[in-house]
Amino acid sequence: MSKTPPYPTISESYETTKVVADVHVKEYRRGLLLYIAADIAQGLAYLGVYGVLSALFAAPVATKSAWIWLGVMAPFMVISGLTRWFAHDFEQTEITAWVTHNIRVKLGKKLRTMPLQVLSSYKTGDLNSSLSSNVELAVGMMGMVSGIFLEALLTPTVVTIGLFFIDWRMAVVMMVIMPLAIPLYHRKRRAGIKDRQEMGRANAALESDIIEYVQGLPVLRATNQTGPNAERLQAGIIKVRDIQRGALWKSSFNLILVDMLIVFMLIDIAILGSIWVGRGTMSVAALAAILVIVSRLLEPMSLFLALTQALDILNASFTRVRAILETPPLEVVEPRRKPESFEIEFDNVVFRYMGQDEAALNKLSCRIPSKAMTAIVGPSGSGKTTLTRLMMRYADPQAGTIKIGGIDIRRMSHEELMGCFAVVFQDVYLFDESIIENIRMGKSETTDEEVITAAKAAHCHEFIERLPKGYDTTVGDIGGSLSGGERQRISIARAILKDAPIVILDEPTAALDTESELAVQKAIDALVRDKTIIVIAHRLSTIAGADQILVIEDGKLVEQGSHKELLDHGGRYNDLWQAQLRSKAWRAGGEPTWAVPS
Repeated sequence: MSKTPPYPTISESYETTKVVADVHVKEYRRGLLLYIAADIAQGLAYLGVYGVLSALFAAPVATKSAWIWLGVMAPFMVISGLTRWFAHDFEQTEITAWVTHNIRVKLGKKLRTMPLQVLSSYKTGDLNSSLSSNVELAVGMMGMVSGIFLEALLTPTVVTIGLFFIDWRMAVVMMVIMPLAIPLYHRKRRAGIKDRQEMGRANAALESDIIEYVQGLPVLRATNQTGPNAERLQAGIIKVRDIQRGALWKSSFNLILVDMLIVFMLIDIAILGSIWVGRGTMSVAALAAILVIVSRLLEPMSLFLALTQALDILNASFTRVRAILETPPLEVVEPRRKPESFEIEFDNVVFRYMGQDEAALNKLSCRIPSKAMTAIVGPSGSGKTTLTRLMMRYADPQAGTIKIGGIDIRRMSHEELMGCFAVVFQDVYLFDESIIENIRMGKSETTDEEVITAAKAAHCHEFIERLPKGYDTTVGDIGGSLSGGERQRISIARAILKDAPIVILDEPTAALDTESELAVQKAIDALVRDKTIIVIAHRLSTIAGADQILVIEDGKLVEQGSHKELLDHGGRYNDLWQAQLRSKAWRAGGEPTWAVPS
């Protein structure tokens, strides 16, 4: 029973390159047609060599006939040269730049609609490779590979057909020997595809490790984990090196086999031709012409076999691009509806992350009232963050429904749903742009005055004014030029500017000093007025005044009520509260072990 080859076939490779062309598919097809015309014309020109040599080997030499054959060959050579020149327009003009641009635009749009669960499964290096080098390789190589493939296929076919009119025996020899290249092609693809995939994964992992290494250098230096001590980065570099070494050895061996096939073909034709010339059944001119023609045919065939690695790179690159482009977005169920109120309801929600057997949420039902403060507490890994993620449709649950204002969130467009939420995370991400533009991301169509008003409400106007360029100060990579409290207040200003009806606070003051915490708390007070507030709490003292507290454990709602009700109940919340009180008492009663004696 035959098995499907573990690599894309030539026809699949063609479909891949055709799809890449996208809106420029007409130009791409035009290029392919020109390549076809060039290769057919080239094959016909090669066959003219027989007429020229027959005239030159005649006794007496038929000079006039030789010139006539050269005249016949010349137009075909001109046609071949011109059509091949114009066929290169696709990869050597601005079309390539436009195709590359269009693919990156498509990838950008797909990233905006891709389920966040799928997006988060990619490493930063994977996405970076797909958006940059993979697109560049896929587009840059497809015209070249298509041209070489067509030349290696069509020109020998035209010549073989023509040989039936010169000497049918040589045509049969060609038909027998030329297919021997097919097993070599398959061998090279089998040897190369695994290496290309491993190399792609290794390079993507290395790129992620390098990004992580650069971003974490301050910590790595402090812990003396740079240079040879950066074991993870070193392991990635060594892995890439070892894969390259193995691939180079296999590639060299396969090239030797290709060269052996070419030599075998020429020797075989020379031996058979000499025998037939000796028997008087073939002319010397015919043998010489066939040797000249075949030697010219072997060049594109050899080049194609040598460039199967390029075909592997092309397919590997575009496979990664297509994996992103073909990721289906979360379906919006018709008819679409907009909520008129902003209470949130979970009804028997079951959710498990990709690749996980255990459910992160297990038949969870709860109601978060509108214009009230609901706190979500529980041990790490209990499902608190998952609960808030699903509200914003990070992914769809495997069972159950989530509603906002009585409307299933699956009936809301992505823009409508995300317009309902403003989120303030514990770890703030700011873009390497000016402060005013970072705040303006909350609502793009706002004036500078509105941005400044939001900044004042978030209690960050004063420190922004003290910066060298004020609101035009660039914050640096991930906001690195600002303190944690300053970054947090800018994110709150962004949320205030957005003015969404639902606000999610992921313990935004947990990592701040006392002074910064007070400033951020004032900013939050301005943010949460008349909103549906959801707080993910780790320090229970910060949410004692919440209207409702949900206690989550092992993906289930185990308790709910006010702070007093839950303490009086004496259940899981009371256990967590008492544990935090004991922790505070321990910190207050004894000197930390790292303190320096006076």
